[in-house]
Amino acid sequence: MKADTFNIIQRLFDTSQMILKIPVYQRNYDWTEGNVRRLLEDVENVIKNKQQYFIGAIVYMESDNNDLGMPEFLIIDGQQRITTLTILLQALKDLCVQSDQQVLEMIDSLLTNKYSSDEYKIKLKPIKSDNIQYERLLNGNLDDMDYNGHIYKNYKIAKNIFSNWINNGIKPIEILLALKKLQVVGISLKSGEDDPQIIFESINSTGVALTNTDLIRNFLLMGDQDQDKLFEEYWLPIENKLRKNNNNETLDLFFRQYVITKSNSTITERKVYSSFINLFRVNNFTHESQLKELNMYANIYATFLYPNNSNYNDKIKGYLLDLKQLKQSTCYPFLMHAFKDYENKIIDEETLSKVLSLITIYLIRRSICNVPTNSLNTLFAYLYVRVFKVTNNKNKYYESINKYLFSQKNKDEIPNDENVKYALEHENLYQNKELCRLLMLDIENNDFKEKIDTDNLTIEHIMPQTLSNSWKQIISDEEHDKYVHTLGNLSITGYNSELSNKRFKEKKKLIKENSKIQILNQDVINQDSWTINNIKKRAIRLSRILLNKYYLSRITDPSIEFELVDKLSLSDLQRIKGRKPVSFTLQGANYTAKTFKQLLIEVVQLLDQDNPKILDSLIGFRFSERDISVQNPLIGRLPSSNQSGISEIRDGIYLYTHLSAVNILKELKLLFKFYNISEKDFTISVRKQ
Repeated sequence: MKADTFNIIQRLFDTSQMILKIPVYQRNYDWTEGNVRRLLEDVENVIKNKQQYFIGAIVYMESDNNDLGMPEFLIIDGQQRITTLTILLQALKDLCVQSDQQVLEMIDSLLTNKYSSDEYKIKLKPIKSDNIQYERLLNGNLDDMDYNGHIYKNYKIAKNIFSNWINNGIKPIEILLALKKLQVVGISLKSGEDDPQIIFESINSTGVALTNTDLIRNFLLMGDQDQDKLFEEYWLPIENKLRKNNNNETLDLFFRQYVITKSNSTITERKVYSSFINLFRVNNFTHESQLKELNMYANIYATFLYPNNSNYNDKIKGYLLDLKQLKQSTCYPFLMHAFKDYENKIIDEETLSKVLSLITIYLIRRSICNVPTNSLNTLFAYLYVRVFKVTNNKNKYYESINKYLFSQKNKDEIPNDENVKYALEHENLYQNKELCRLLMLDIENNDFKEKIDTDNLTIEHIMPQTLSNSWKQIISDEEHDKYVHTLGNLSITGYNSELSNKRFKEKKKLIKENSKIQILNQDVINQDSWTINNIKKRAIRLSRILLNKYYLSRITDPSIEFELVDKLSLSDLQRIKGRKPVSFTLQGANYTAKTFKQLLIEVVQLLDQDNPKILDSLIGFRFSERDISVQNPLIGRLPSSNQSGISEIRDGIYLYTHLSAVNILKELKLLFKFYNISEKDFTISVRKQ
């Protein structure tokens, strides 16, 4: 490796015949207007001060390709600056007139190989996805260029700024000489001795803004002898599916969620690349096999981003569109598993549709109840591996996922109908506009085959957000604040600006004459005035529609377990020692229990729900000293402050729970006799040893 300082244009482009190639593992050209303007400010300072100016470092290596008949240099790092400089040169060249013929010829010799064939005429060879636009620029085919691409945009910026300079008296030759005074530290690598991969990663570690996509592409393509083939067959199709708007944002998110999917764990942004490398090695991938798998997952991910472009049925497309509208991408790692299982024919399309419905409705219900989303990353990262840790659960695919979600407690539990109903009727839904719009459209479209066109529809407040004097005559400020953003007062319209805060009669007339919205507005257009009572009644009607649409039926199949378990009965006292419970079954219903104490409490509470009188009659109940060493009653009234190992069953009745697993089973055995329950109706699932 050799490093020295030189004028970049003079060293790299003054050679009469040469090729500067940007290898396929390099990132796309993505310098923005801000980057170009800062560089042009540097050039302007050079013109004013007549001094050299340092613009950073580049890394390059002479290629082993001897078939060109001229030297070829591979740009390991610095391609953004190099490409931009050639764009500046082309912009200056296109401003040259007849009197600037010498400057025009000088620039032409910098950008092109005068005596080469068309294939090697242009000295700089960007990666393929940029090269098409670049060649069109240098060949003067501006009409065929992508006007939204960075190459064309930066060319136009440079041309406009150079034009202003020239109009203010700066000559093209002065601009060219200033460009030639831009200096870099050039690091020249020697093929076979220096490892460009190490250099590339060390540059990134010292602050150069390389994305995870850049690093992963570099890792998979740089050291491979078939890098051009791998780029063409695998990497470029991935980019074409997922890279939009000339940036890596979507690709970066895809790679992060791919790593989460493969590792079944949460991954922070800064650990995506190192985790990717670890997965590559653990799975013994080759570069090609890794790219094949990435391509498969990219196809799935593209379906999430652009559902209407997929071949799935309308139901699946609809659920994916709902998730996209809600911006609920946290579930994508789990869904990538599910879609892969569909592609591998483990599940059919109907099952996939049911899974999507479950996940979508679960997330909608959480959003309606305004449940914080900070736990979702963890839930969906681990969901697949936890549900299907017992592989037989794949035989009951949807049922297993359903049962697992319904078993969640606290922050991840499925909000019940009562909470959803209350939120729909009383909470501020307008604060989450994506959700609010989805609810409105789901009410209006319902299950009709012909859907309304929603492109130009916005959310409308029937009672306006700002009350005019006419509205204040019937609605107080307190009532307005409480109900203005609730479901009962919201609709969708294409006439939001026209409706604004007009009187209700004027609004009603506009809606009646122009709006195609029927289900939402049917109890609006029939009213003579709009009151708080109207809002309450309408909220009840609309919430009933949504509760029906977002209904989830709970699966309680006791054969579905999420751990590898042994099923034990009350007679298996010796086998229970040292084991950890997972769940229990009582009279055909299955319940989760992580400890024997929790199991005892839940069983007693279930028994008490069926017949409270029996528990009341058992207050003061004790085992004999021969069976169990307990001085306190197993079931008693409010305990004194110095007693421990006591758990409340219900108001005023407590259970002694400081017992071994064996004694808990003995206690349950006796209790079942009081409740006339057969021991055969009770089993415990414990983890396999």
